Parts: sequence; structure tokens; C-alpha cells
Amino acid sequence: MASMAALARRSLLAGLSASAGLTVACCADDKALGFDPEGLERGAKALREINASPWAKKVFEQIKVQEQTKQADLRAKEAEFKAQAEQAAIQHERVRWEEQRKSMQQDAQQKAQLAQYQDELARKRMETEHEKQRLRNLELVQLQEEAGRRAEQEKAAIAAQIEAERRATEKYKAELEKEVQRERALAEAQGRAEERRKNKDIYREELQIKLEEDRKRLVEAINTTFGNLGSAAASLLTDRDKLLAAVGGLSLLALGVYSAKEGTRSAAKAFDRWFGTPKLVRETSRKPLLGRGAAPVEKSVDQVKRDFSDIVLEPGLQDHVRSLAALTANVKRHGAPFRHMLFYGPPGTGKTMAAKRLARTSGMDYAILSGGDVAPLGGNAVTQLHETFDWAERSRRGLLLLIDEADAFLSRRGGNISEGSRAAINAFLYRTGEQSRDFCVVLATNRPSDLDPAVIDRTDEAIEFGLPGDAERHRILQVYFEQYILKAGTAEGGAGAAAARGPLARLSALLRGRKGGPETITVKDVSDADLWWAAEKMDGFSGRELAKFMASVQAMAYGSHNAELTAQMFRRMVETKVGEHAKRRGFIEAGGGDAPY
Repeated sequence: MASMAALARRSLLAGLSASAGLTVACCADDKALGFDPEGLERGAKALREINASPWAKKVFEQIKVQEQTKQADLRAKEAEFKAQAEQAAIQHERVRWEEQRKSMQQDAQQKAQLAQYQDELARKRMETEHEKQRLRNLELVQLQEEAGRRAEQEKAAIAAQIEAERRATEKYKAELEKEVQRERALAEAQGRAEERRKNKDIYREELQIKLEEDRKRLVEAINTTFGNLGSAAASLLTDRDKLLAAVGGLSLLALGVYSAKEGTRSAAKAFDRWFGTPKLVRETSRKPLLGRGAAPVEKSVDQVKRDFSDIVLEPGLQDHVRSLAALTANVKRHGAPFRHMLFYGPPGTGKTMAAKRLARTSGMDYAILSGGDVAPLGGNAVTQLHETFDWAERSRRGLLLLIDEADAFLSRRGGNISEGSRAAINAFLYRTGEQSRDFCVVLATNRPSDLDPAVIDRTDEAIEFGLPGDAERHRILQVYFEQYILKAGTAEGGAGAAAARGPLARLSALLRGRKGGPETITVKDVSDADLWWAAEKMDGFSGRELAKFMASVQAMAYGSHNAELTAQMFRRMVETKVGEHAKRRGFIEAGGGDAPY
């Protein structure tokens, strides 16, 4: 049956082909299309065979089912092909859009690079133009300076020429006057000589008479004196009581003079020992008669912070100094020995100020001496150092002895040091060899590396005072701005701008024709932002330089018409001081700059 179905299928196909061929043959030339009439005959024969077969109906049904299945497969494949085509179209569209996006991105990158390149070219062009303008300005300034120098040189040359002509005129005038005076003196001398020659007999007689009178008067005085002395000596020698009284009186007089001299010297030494101040001490808070028995009291942390409120240091350093102040106060209160300290750092960073405040907070006296005063004393330095330390040991409150510029006489003991300086160092080492309960030594120096190793070994604390940072500079400027500017003309004013205190001071100023104090300064538009700006601009300034800067601002304000200060004036002074600071640093570096700070 299967074979018959296949045969029927082939016959049907052949018939269809034949019919198709017949149809085509009707439409076109048979030879041109290659029509074979035998195929039609074979198809017809196959149809007859199928019609004669008993399975014809089933065969056609089977063919129909197979054809339907094939058509379904074809439709499925067609749908699959359509889906693939749509997927391919979507993929193609995605690729096209991706390519378009990449192209747009590349275009954007190229445009950005082009814009950046153009911007870079514009910037370089502007820099080139600025550099050319700067060079032109520099050349113009140089030409102006050269013209100014030439003008000054010409002016100086003209002034020198005028001065030379004036001096030559004055010299000629002086020579003429000298010649006239010489001629006049010569004429007067010749006249007097001629007069004496004419009257020499008269002058000789007058001189002989005068000499004779002087001789007689001198002889009479000598005779009178020796007569009195002879009679007095004869009286003493003949009267024993008078002789003993005279000898005793002279002896008592000599003894009294000697006793008074030695007693006065001893009293002066004792007074100077107990109430005087050694010659080496430049400044001290110790009073000879007042406050001699005061003992330090224990202070709280808040009290110590309040004592150091107007001293601006780096936070860690300020806490360390406060703790040292509290420690020193407690050490004195408990009767323990003090600790010697070394303060080192750049100039003007608050070493001396911190030492003074440490002494005041701890309830001690302080004394300041300079190492530069010790070095020139030579051999006498040892005696004065011992006097200073003896004086320090007599302080009942305890004494903080600050030696500023300590490296001036406590430098390394090498071959170039003098014997006097070596002896002074040895004396200092002897007096500080053991810890004392009477005094505390604080060495302040800008060059700690120059100190003798034995001197450094005597110190128990070594504290570095560095340059202030931005926040510290801002706080220092606030303190001095309030003291020098806002409080100028009041009793709390600083930098010489304080008002006269008390009626005596006002009366003294009035008698001298001065005001009782300077006027107050009017601050117009200077704010805390200006102080912050100044603190950032003045990098590398020390506390002393900031104080000097604010004193210059005060002087500039008083130099104005109405004693006022504006932000523009303040900023102009900042720019000026920053330039001066840079020049000073240049001078230091040009000079070698071998200092460690």
C-alpha cells in the first residue's frame, strides 16, 4: 500500500508537471520551453492505474494528509523564517543604532578634544601675551628705574658740583680772612714791638718795682707761717698733756675715718645683698621689700587656662606649658626641687613670654638675664654669675631664672673659646649640677645645637617653640588687634597707645604740653574675614612679627587724617609686610642662613 501511495504520488506529481507543462506550452513555443509530451502520457497512465486500484481513495487521503502536514511544516518554517528575519532586522537596527551611538560619542569626544585643544591654545596664547606684557612692564620699570637713577646721579652730580663750588668759595673766603687777620696781627705786633723798643726803660723800671714788691710780700708770709708753726711746736713739745691730746685726737680721727669707710662699705654690701639686684639681671618681678613671704597656692585647671588665655601657642605646646606651670606650682608647694628647662625655637615665638607667665602662674618670681651680657665680662663673669645665683637662692617664693640668648656664653667648649668664657661655663655647670629647691633655670636659645653638651644635660625638659600656624596666627592677630587698635586711647591700649593713668600721669602730660593719651581709632570695615585673610597670607611670620605688624597698622591709622582704619588700608599694610618679610628671608639666605631656624 505504501508502494502504491508512493507510486500515486509520483504519478500525481508527474501529472501536475505535465499539466503545468501543457499550460506553459500553450503560452509559449514548445521547443523553446523543452516540452516533453511523454510526461503527460505517463501522468495520464498513472491516473488510470490509480483509478483502477481499490486503494485509490485512501491513497488520496494519505496524500492529502501528507500535503497538509507538509504545508503546516512549510508555514512553521515560514513563521520561523519570518521571526529570524525580524530578529535579524532588530539586530541590524541595534547594530545600526550602536554604530550611530559610537559615532556620536566619537564626534563628541573629538569635539571635546578640539575644544580642549582650542582652550589650551587660547590659554597658551594668553600666557604668552601675559608674559610678553610682563616683560614689557619689566622693561618699562627697568627703563623708569634707569631714568630715575640717571636723574638721581645727575642731581647728585649737580649737588656735588654746587657743594664743591660752595666749599671752594668758602675756602677762598677763609684764606682771604686768614690773610687779612695775619696782616693785621703782624701790623699790631710790629706796632707793639716798636712801642716797647721806644719805652723799654720805662717798662724795665716798672717790672723791677713789681718784682721787688712780690718778693717782700712772699718773705713776710713765709716768716709769719714758720713763726706760728715754731711757736706751736715749741708749745706742744714743752707741754706733755697737749702732746698726748694731739696724738690721741689724730689717732681717733684716723680710726673714725677708717671705721666709717669700712662700715659704709659693709653696710652697702649687706644692703645690696638683701635688697639689691645683681648687675646681670635685666628684668625681674622680685620686689625687695614686698611679697617676700608669699607662698604659691594650688590652682585649678581653669585658673591655669585663664592665666595663659592671652598667650597663643600651638594647642599641644600650650597644654604642655600649662602642665609645666601646674607642675612647678605643686613642686614649690610640696617643697620638692625644681626642674631646669630648655626653650628653643625661632626668634619671636613666645619663649620669654611663656617663661614669664609660667613663673607668675606657679607663684614664683622671675629674673631675665642675657647671655650676651656675660661673654664680654671675661674673668669677672664668674663672680657676677655666683652673685646672681646667690641672689636667686635667697628668694623665698622661688625664682625662675631665664637666660635669654643662652648660646652666647654657654656654647661648646672648643679651642677658640677664651679662658673667661670657659670659666663662666664651668661656674654655671657648678651651680646647676644639682637640682635646687630655690630656683629654676630656663635656657632660651635660637641655636640649641651650639650649646655645650654638659649644659644640655643639665636641663630636664626640652620644649620646641615653632612658628604659629594659620589658626594660631589668626588668634594672635585677634589679640593684638583688640589691644593695639580697638583699645587704643584707653588704659588697656598697647604699643604706646595707652591713655595716661592716674592724676599724676595726666598732670605730667599736661605740664609737658601733651595730651593725656592718644585718640581712639575708628575701625570702619575691618572684619574677622580680613584677619583670616591676613593670617593665611602671613605664613612664616612669628608672634613678634605679627605684633610689629599690628603696631604698624596702628601707626598707619594714626597717620591718617581722622585716625581711622579701613579694610583697604589693612590689606595694603599686609601686602607691604609680606614683601618685607620675603626680603628679610632673602637677606638671611644670602648671608649663609646657617642658623637652624
